[in-house]
Amino acid sequence: MMTEPWQRLPALSLRQLQYFVTLAELRHFTDTASRLAISQPALSSALRQIETVLGGKLVNRTASAVTLTELGNAILPHAQRVVSVAQLAFEDMQRIVQAGGDGTVRIGLIPSVGSILFPQLPQALAQAFPRLKVEFHDQTNDGLVAQLLKGQIDFGIGALDNSVSDDLDVFPIQEDPFVAVVHRDDPLAASAHLPWKQLAGRDIAVFTKGNIQRLVNALAESHRLSLRTRYQVDYIETLYGLVRSRLAVAILPQLYTTHLQDPQLKVVHLQQPALARTVALMRAPQALPPLIESCFALMLETLRAT
Repeated sequence: MMTEPWQRLPALSLRQLQYFVTLAELRHFTDTASRLAISQPALSSALRQIETVLGGKLVNRTASAVTLTELGNAILPHAQRVVSVAQLAFEDMQRIVQAGGDGTVRIGLIPSVGSILFPQLPQALAQAFPRLKVEFHDQTNDGLVAQLLKGQIDFGIGALDNSVSDDLDVFPIQEDPFVAVVHRDDPLAASAHLPWKQLAGRDIAVFTKGNIQRLVNALAESHRLSLRTRYQVDYIETLYGLVRSRLAVAILPQLYTTHLQDPQLKVVHLQQPALARTVALMRAPQALPPLIESCFALMLETLRAT
């Protein structure tokens, strides 16, 4: 009887996949063999076995370099996810044996969504799953997506844009409109709503990381707005400091300003056109253990009720 390709997959061991993932990271046979504490012939043999099972060449090897083939690049994120999920599951099993408990759920989040998570979500999870360890991992939106695809976190709360992979399942939670933060003495602070065109000629400050700058740039290009983004910063206090010093107008999503209580600063809604990002709960489509699936369902219910 003909064996289907997927039925041959058990012939691949986790160790072999780890060899391929490490080689893809280091791009050097000697360094990879050294890190894995195996011989180069053993590494080469394992790679040949993987290529035989999958039915194609994964790497090109020369005297000076190792590069991935087109197939190798396509296979890599899936191999990374299998290895990462297996390692995390093994750590959970060890923790259960050594200390009791029901394992760990790992939740990634972009910095601005803390106001819709805390304290309600941790309280709800602790009440429903008292033996479950809950970890929160701060990430940029791009980092969140990458860790979800690799299986390094179970779920993520981030923002949707065209950089979010179609391989993820997304569950919208709420719309987060963009606002400007201006000094209270700025003429722009006179109104609660501000057309984007009134920012022309002003020095703008935005975050360097994440997708906020991409969304603002895309809006400016599509509506032919002239925005002078002079400052790009990593931290919100730097952003607010530039505004306090009257050096810039800050542009950011409204959720960042939830706990802003500075009498020197005023939040003004941007309009004409309105710009908002969609905050969503994200996950990979693969099924997780029943307890973690129950945890996901409670998270979605709690976040949508916030």
